Amino acid sequence: MAYSNDEFGRDMGAIRSSQASSAASLQTIEFTNAASAVANTFTMFNTARAARSAAEQVALQQEQLALQQEQHALQQAMAEQTARHEFSMWRQTPEGAAFVDWQQRAIVLIPMLRHRERSWRAAWSQAIGRARAEVPADEQRRVALQPARLRQTALKVLSIIAFALAVLPLLGLGMAAISSSFDDGRQQQYEACLRNVSEILTRAECEAIKPGNPFVGPVVWLVILIGLGVLCTVLRVLRRRSARTDRRLAEESSARAAHWGFDPLHTQGAWYDWHESDAFRGYTDRVEHMVRNGATTRPMPSQLIQLGVPVPRQPGDHLPVEVNDFLDAVQRENAALTD
Repeated sequence: MAYSNDEFGRDMGAIRSSQASSAASLQTIEFTNAASAVANTFTMFNTARAARSAAEQVALQQEQLALQQEQHALQQAMAEQTARHEFSMWRQTPEGAAFVDWQQRAIVLIPMLRHRERSWRAAWSQAIGRARAEVPADEQRRVALQPARLRQTALKVLSIIAFALAVLPLLGLGMAAISSSFDDGRQQQYEACLRNVSEILTRAECEAIKPGNPFVGPVVWLVILIGLGVLCTVLRVLRRRSARTDRRLAEESSARAAHWGFDPLHTQGAWYDWHESDAFRGYTDRVEHMVRNGATTRPMPSQLIQLGVPVPRQPGDHLPVEVNDFLDAVQRENAALTD
């Protein structure tokens, strides 16, 4: 069937109108997509700028911290340099020269005194160890067990547990007092049953409804636990008193002290210094402190600690061999220093 010219014209017009509408729709979609892309671009730009700003702040803080540390190190170095310069200037004065001379002599004295202190402790440690090895084993065992006899820890724990558990029967008595108020009805029924035993009921039937005594169990446990706690407490007191007044331990300790000059089972080390003068107690520490801090404190000559070697104690028959050997050696060293 052939189209007429009018029909063909109408169809072409419809096609052109549809194409124009499609083109307008595509332009709208492209514009919308373009606008969305621009918005996304701005969002990404702002996010990147914020992240870059945070990173810049962190970097700035780190840079400031590094700068502060560098300034502190520089100030410290300048202070040390100034102190060294001032000390170098001060040591040229009579006071500084006197300190430098004193410091050089003190540096030689300190190690010698430290060595003597260590040797003194070592001599006593060797003497105590040798004497302990000669003490009979049963004496050592009695002395070792003495602290446990004085504490009596097991009895103490048992008494505490017993008194603590006694709270439970007390709670049981409280509950029994409450429950007894509800047993009044059963008691009345039991009494009525007893009155009617010969007429209606037997006595066995009455005993079946007789209410029990709720106080018996808690009272029995309370007496047992309190009695156990008191018993453990009394035994602990008696055993501790027996341990404190044990004359056998005191006699054995006196015998050991008479034999060795000290009790090796109770002596942990030298209980006095190797020198006679109490003025030298802590002497080495005081000298070393002035040696280390004199450059900053800059003491006057009158403030300098007088340097000297302590006089050792005299050897004696009451002292162990190791201790006497040490004292003899110190006396010979002092004599050599004075020659």
